[in-house]
Amino acid sequence: MVYTVLEIGSGSYKLHKEGAFSLRFQSSLGKGLRNSHLASSSVKIALTSLREEIIPFLAKNNIEPAELLVFATAAIREAMKDPRGSGESFLKKLRGFGFQDIRVFSEDQECCYAAMAVYEDLKDKYQDFLLLDTGGASHQLVEISAGEIVRQKSFRIGSHVDLNQTKLPNYLASNYSFDKPLALIGTSALILRAIPNISRSTLSQIVAELEPMDVAARRDFLKLLIPDESVHELFVDFRLAIINNAFKIILNCAKELRCPEFIYTPSQAMNFVSENGFSLD
Repeated sequence: MVYTVLEIGSGSYKLHKEGAFSLRFQSSLGKGLRNSHLASSSVKIALTSLREEIIPFLAKNNIEPAELLVFATAAIREAMKDPRGSGESFLKKLRGFGFQDIRVFSEDQECCYAAMAVYEDLKDKYQDFLLLDTGGASHQLVEISAGEIVRQKSFRIGSHVDLNQTKLPNYLASNYSFDKPLALIGTSALILRAIPNISRSTLSQIVAELEPMDVAARRDFLKLLIPDESVHELFVDFRLAIINNAFKIILNCAKELRCPEFIYTPSQAMNFVSENGFSLD
């Protein structure tokens, strides 16, 4: 059985059914997240995407919300600690749309589901690599050695975080290995893989170029940099506003751990859940 999956990410929703469709919609739930409280402006954006885009798409395709497997990641996970109840309030609104099987992934679950999806895709070529998944409110780094997860951690720094006010992680303190390829997943990975001859050095130059630019200038710059026009549809305002933060997180990891190459896969947690359900719980 193949399941329809809704991932409630800190920056985007992902609506996915393996072999059928894979769509992204704005959530922005990680934006303005303070003291575990979801910002009302971000909740408004997330609910608008549900009401005006996701629910109509499901209806058009004769899919009932109750049929979906739904999981949430860092922003909702953090908001479930909110003494004012913003996390639970958001889940209640989801149930009001008809969604029923809703899970809030722990840090370990988020790492494991992503790692299993990526390993299944890369195992014929790679048995040893690092996996970096950069989200809006956090990022996860998983180390695979001889086909096994040997180290995993979720860091509460994502692309919605003001990196000028936040120190990037010291991965060495968590005992990650040097000199392993770095597998990248998520929207930032889709964009990076389309940049010709991307490397640590060229990524460093791109980060420096993008930093002072506004959204419009970033769009123009990336369109010139990336010849594949199918990628240009990813250059929407909310993503361009935070994309350089995602690139900085990736660059910091690649430089600190001396990753010799970037590797890419379209597979991520939603792919594994679509094919296997919540089988790792």
